[in-house]
Amino acid sequence: MRTLTAFLICFLTVNTVLVFAQVEVYTNNRTTKVSYNKSTGVGSFNVEIRGKVEMTDDDKDIKSMSSDGYLEVTKTVFGSRRSIVITPQANGLKREYYEGRTSVAFEPEGRKWLSEILPELLRSTTIGAESRVNRFYRQGGSKAVLDEIGKLDSDHVKAAYANFLMDLNLPEKDYASIIRKVAETIDSDHYKTEFLKGNMSKFLLTKEATEAVFAATKEMESDHYKTEVIKEALRSGPATIESVKIIMQATTSMESDHYKTEVLTNLLKQNNLNDAAISEMINTTKSIESDHYKTVVLNKALSKQGLSAASYQKALESIKDIDSDHYKTEVLTNLLKNNLTSDAQSNLINIASTIESDHYITIVATELMKKQNLSDETFQKLLDTIGGQDSDHYAASFLQTALERPNLTKQNLQAILQAAGNIESDHYITEVLTRAAPKIKLLNDTSLKDAYRAAAKKIESDTYYGRAMKAID
Repeated sequence: MRTLTAFLICFLTVNTVLVFAQVEVYTNNRTTKVSYNKSTGVGSFNVEIRGKVEMTDDDKDIKSMSSDGYLEVTKTVFGSRRSIVITPQANGLKREYYEGRTSVAFEPEGRKWLSEILPELLRSTTIGAESRVNRFYRQGGSKAVLDEIGKLDSDHVKAAYANFLMDLNLPEKDYASIIRKVAETIDSDHYKTEFLKGNMSKFLLTKEATEAVFAATKEMESDHYKTEVIKEALRSGPATIESVKIIMQATTSMESDHYKTEVLTNLLKQNNLNDAAISEMINTTKSIESDHYKTVVLNKALSKQGLSAASYQKALESIKDIDSDHYKTEVLTNLLKNNLTSDAQSNLINIASTIESDHYITIVATELMKKQNLSDETFQKLLDTIGGQDSDHYAASFLQTALERPNLTKQNLQAILQAAGNIESDHYITEVLTRAAPKIKLLNDTSLKDAYRAAAKKIESDTYYGRAMKAID
């Protein structure tokens, strides 16, 4: 079956005029035919090639050609047209040279012209690329091939040469230097990504090469391509701690919150991350502007076991920058599933106080009350924060939850009674007091009873006041 694939490649002409050449690949059974077309404004350069060709060592002539091979080169400048057709024959190669439509002896003019155009042609296309890579490697190893890659015209051709180099039986110690040189030489993030992804299985064989892959992403401008390379590397194996640091640097330079989140969440799937690495990832979320994406990463990080107090503190610093009450509440409640220090609890209360919604701040306060072991000082701070709410319903609901805590101290109960006195609704203050009455009676403490009666005096309704006093007497 005959198939056609067409794509565009950008070339730089000898006159440094940027033009476009269309490359069409025709496949028919085992034969592949490639056409190259380049226009310079003053003429055109057209090439058709089939099969494999090998150049002479000076790149000025064709040394050999596969049995199905064919090469036709036509160049027109200011209306003057010259062409060469080379085909295989039993005893070598047949060379035909034309000026216009007139056949001219190949020697000496045809050979001279071919020697002039071949170097330009070879550095502008992938013609003879495989054989040239093999030759340069035999002569000077990876360095010789990389030096030639640096002289090529387009990123497409450079990437093709780099891939042919990686097809050779190279020592693994060369991988890192190859990655660095190719990444430095190729400008296009697209071709750079194709090269890195296509050879990832080899690059991950050594620590140095793996780190070179991640370092190459730092120089990419496209967040999309950075992410593609990092994700491919992470799919292939766990990242070292050194690699994580490099990935963090690459992530910080990204503009897109979407791609930052993709990288960080994929990285957080690794099982070998230590607390320091996760802490750095949490710290990186401060560069994420979107509340949604920041929440996704923070929740993923906070699900990791055994995080340190320092990691939780960095999470709080990032949560502080979240504007949405909904997302801030979501992350804070996830954070509260962990055992926090008194300082972290205090900082969390400070952040919760910035939540404008009474509904959401009550959710956070309730979770804090249920999940954490609070000192009397922290307990008081929490009640003071909740006391600033506008909604008596939510304030009363929280205080009743607080009364359900086991082992409430006398100081805790006094703080609850004081907070209850700030409720304006007779109905809700009575609900809190009648719920507190059995605990106070059980302790039989005079100062607590006095605090209870002081709060009850703020009830204006005789009915509710009577109900509250009956509960304590």
